[in-house]
Amino acid sequence: MPIYSNCYPGCSNSANCLEYVKRNAERGNPASVINCIDEFASTNHMMNIGQVKGAVIDEEIRKKKPTVMAELGAYTGYSAVRFASLQREVAGNESHYYSFEYSPVFAARVREMVEIAGLTNQVTVYVGEFSEQYGVLRGKTVDFYFIDHEKTVYLSDLKLIISSETLAPGSIIAADNVVRPGAPDYLEFIENSPQFSTVRHTIKCGRDGKLLPDLSIATFLG
Repeated sequence: MPIYSNCYPGCSNSANCLEYVKRNAERGNPASVINCIDEFASTNHMMNIGQVKGAVIDEEIRKKKPTVMAELGAYTGYSAVRFASLQREVAGNESHYYSFEYSPVFAARVREMVEIAGLTNQVTVYVGEFSEQYGVLRGKTVDFYFIDHEKTVYLSDLKLIISSETLAPGSIIAADNVVRPGAPDYLEFIENSPQFSTVRHTIKCGRDGKLLPDLSIATFLG
């Protein structure tokens, strides 16, 4: 099947991507789902973490072997499928991935994408603002947070994460797009906090391939 061309105004690339995956991916195969999304994204603008940045986070997941992961912002389900499948591989079937998505429309697509990938038992999707949903994580130690949602709430949600007592020494917080479009208040806080050790990865970003220190990886020190 051909990949959809760039959408006309008002058309949802997210919806078209899901349809493309339905037609072309092998059910129950997360790698096939990810490959299909990457194929679609090669000719259509998508707000996914993508292959290059995704590989950086993959390596962090392999090192950390997180039993509990949580993402803030799910969009079409690329990160949920990619990272949850790797989490299951390195941390076992008892591990779990919590996905928080503000939009009910996107959340429904994420659930469907997760089901196609065969990860329904691995991933739980919550709908609404993280500030209203994060209580489901109380009492758990979250080994790995991935933040990729509305940039203006990166800092406020980080502060919620800290106050929730879900972090333990060594917990990772990865945040995408900290330079473009940018979350300067988040960077100012986390890079100057004695509670974290932070590294920024310089990566080719966007269709222009500009090199930017756009992916932040912070380790909680306690």
